[in-house]
Amino acid sequence: MKKAIVSGATGFIGSSFVQYLVNADIKVLALGRKKIDDVSDERRRKLEQAQYLKLNMNEISLLGEELSKIDWETGDDCVFFNLAWGGENTLSDLNIAAQLRNVAWSVSALEIAKKVGCSRFIQIGTMEEAFTQKYLELDYHKNNQYNRHVVYSVAKMQAKKALRIKALQLGIDYIYVLHSHVMGPDDDKDSFLQVTLQKLICGDELVFSTGEQYFDVISVADCSLGYYLIGKNGRFGQEYWVGSGDPKRLREYVERMYNLFPSKAKMQFGKFPYNDIVLDKDVFSISNLTRDTGYKPTMTYEQTVKNLHGYLLNHAKNNH
Repeated sequence: MKKAIVSGATGFIGSSFVQYLVNADIKVLALGRKKIDDVSDERRRKLEQAQYLKLNMNEISLLGEELSKIDWETGDDCVFFNLAWGGENTLSDLNIAAQLRNVAWSVSALEIAKKVGCSRFIQIGTMEEAFTQKYLELDYHKNNQYNRHVVYSVAKMQAKKALRIKALQLGIDYIYVLHSHVMGPDDDKDSFLQVTLQKLICGDELVFSTGEQYFDVISVADCSLGYYLIGKNGRFGQEYWVGSGDPKRLREYVERMYNLFPSKAKMQFGKFPYNDIVLDKDVFSISNLTRDTGYKPTMTYEQTVKNLHGYLLNHAKNNH
C-alpha cells in the first residue's frame, strides 16, 4: 500500500486513521462532506498532511473527475477505505431511507474505486452488527430486547452483502472490517463509557444496569493500526474484527475506570434491568486478524482511559 483514499475522513476514527497513514508514509487523499474550514481545529490538524477533497457520498461517482482536477493519481497500489456513513441526524435516528442511501453510496464507492484504479476496497462495519445478527433470530412473540442501533446495523449488513457481490463482478479485492468500541480523545458521540468517565469527573450519580454483557474496547490508535495492517496484508474476501483480543463484562470496564478515577458517588449496578442481547466472548475474536496481519494491540484499557480523561479535562478547561 503506497496510497490510500479515505472517505469519512473528518470523523473521530477517520481523522485519526488519516493521521496514522500519513505517519506511516502513505500518501492519503481524505474525503469529507465538510469544507475543510468547517472541520474542528483538532481534526483539521490531523488532516493537514493529507490532501483533502470535499466530496459528499451522494457525489462519490464524480471522484474520477475530481481527481483529474487536483492532479491526484492512484498509482498501482492504492487502497480505498470506506468509513463514510451517516443518518439524517445521527447514526441511530431510525431513519430507514437515510440508511438505505448509505448502502447505495457504498456500492457507488466500490465502483468508483475500481474505475480510478484502486487495488482493493475495505468497507468498515460496526460492532452493532453482532447484536443485530442475534435480533434476527428472536421470536418477537416471546422476546422484547431492544437496541436503538438496529436499523443502522441492518443497513451495514446489507451493504456487506451487496459489496461482496459487486466486488466479484468487478474483480476488485474486497475486505470487510468490524471493530470493537473505539475510545480516545475527540470522540463527539455519547458512548456509554465516555459518559461514565464524564460522570466520574463531575461527581455525578453512577447508576447502571447489571453490566453482565460482554464488551470490548480498543484505543483509536489500535483501531487505526488494525485498519492499516488490513490494508497492507489482509486477505481477499476475508472479514476481520479489530479489537483488544480480551473482552470483558461491561461492569468490569466500569470498575477499572472507577479504580483509576474514584468518585465520592458509589457505583450502583442493577438499579435498572438490562434488556438487550448478551454476546459470546468469541464474537470479539481477533484471531483471523492476528494470523493474517500480525496485529497486536499496543495500548491497555487503562492507558486508553487515562488519555481520554486528560483530554476531557483539558477540553472542559478550554471551554470555560
